[in-house]
Amino acid sequence: MTREQFLNDLKAALADMQEEEREGVLSYYAEMIDDRMEAGMTEEAAVKAMEPVQEIASRVLEEAGVPAGSKQKAADDKRQEIRRPASAVRELRVQAENKRVTVAAGEEDEIVLRYMIGSNDIFQLHEDDGVLTLEHKMRPVSSFINEKSGEGFSLESILSGVGKFISSLGERIVSDGGVFSYEAPENEIEITLPKTMLAQLTVSTSNSRIAVSDITFAQPLRLSTSNAYIKLDDVNCAQKITCATSNSRIALDDVNAHSARLTTSNGRVTLSDLYIREDLEAVNSNGSVTVKDSTVEGRVSLSSSNGKIELEGVSAPDYILKTSNGAVSGTLKGDAAEYTVSSSTSNGSNLLGNRAGGDKRLNVRTSNAPITLKFEE
Repeated sequence: MTREQFLNDLKAALADMQEEEREGVLSYYAEMIDDRMEAGMTEEAAVKAMEPVQEIASRVLEEAGVPAGSKQKAADDKRQEIRRPASAVRELRVQAENKRVTVAAGEEDEIVLRYMIGSNDIFQLHEDDGVLTLEHKMRPVSSFINEKSGEGFSLESILSGVGKFISSLGERIVSDGGVFSYEAPENEIEITLPKTMLAQLTVSTSNSRIAVSDITFAQPLRLSTSNAYIKLDDVNCAQKITCATSNSRIALDDVNAHSARLTTSNGRVTLSDLYIREDLEAVNSNGSVTVKDSTVEGRVSLSSSNGKIELEGVSAPDYILKTSNGAVSGTLKGDAAEYTVSSSTSNGSNLLGNRAGGDKRLNVRTSNAPITLKFEE
């Protein structure tokens, strides 16, 4: 039996579980097989060493309290859809915990918010002077304990349930996606906007990704999360784009903006096909920064630590490139004679050197790595 066959059989055997719980179990057993293969076992041997699918399913269903043969669905799960005319909203704010957020264009001139209210979710909608705010919070564990205690549950059973929930978080971690990023509908807030969004958009979440595509924004765009990535694709913004995350990547492709500031840590920053009318700033730590096929009319400021900086086919009049323990490489468009260059490294070669030139500036600093930037006209 292959890894894929094993996981498909297990998924079918766990059909009575809620989707997010089932996906957590599948991720756990997929990682267990992968660990055995990385240790040197063949795929067939790694799968054969697993418990039989039905034994795993019976134990998991029993521990989850799922009656055999009954399709589980939480009674208080409710799908919500909020619609407002775009002309009535001057600012949209979405503040969430552990919810991924997707933003895409619709065909109508309206703002639509779609989400599911699960047993652990608290949603509040506020409207004040053209500011529409959707606020989401996870129910605290203390409220769960109080509620279940009132229903006659023993403290021991409550703590046992909470312990299982906490321990299951480790099984649900998905690479580059966050703890709560598994693809269940109740873990997503879907935002549909007009193709040209006149209102300002601010999105803040945690442990889950943010994705924005195919929209033109007239006002600033502000996105923040943690432990998960931010991705923009085919986005135009007449003002500033601000993206902030940690322990994950930021990716922009085909983006046109007045200016942009991007910050992350322990992840990659990958930027391609950008046109920035003023300044582009990317700040990273313990990760690389890559910019390709882009034009910036103002300053390109890229900084990292313990990560490389790479530019390919980039045009700008002013560069500040700083990192440590990482190479600075690639190609810049333009005539080298137009630039005044200041560069330095340690324990590495440096093709740029230092020289006086024109009004354009190139400032490059790194350590323990080479500088191999070149100009191409």
